[in-house]
Amino acid sequence: MQKRVRKYHLKDPKQIEDEREYWQSKSPEERLAAAESLRKQYMKLKGIDADQRLQRVHKIIERKKS
Repeated sequence: MQKRVRKYHLKDPKQIEDEREYWQSKSPEERLAAAESLRKQYMKLKGIDADQRLQRVHKIIERKKS
């Protein structure tokens, strides 16, 4: 695996293109794993159990008869 580091100015449009190209080169499984890793880091930062999932909420409503 070849490691590569690039520096960009904050508003350099080339950075967006390079990032898009990088993530498109990854498989869906790798992208999902990266998103899950970020989610766990965020949850840990906020002090929430990282294995906790989103709750499902169901609300039953009656439809009006037409």
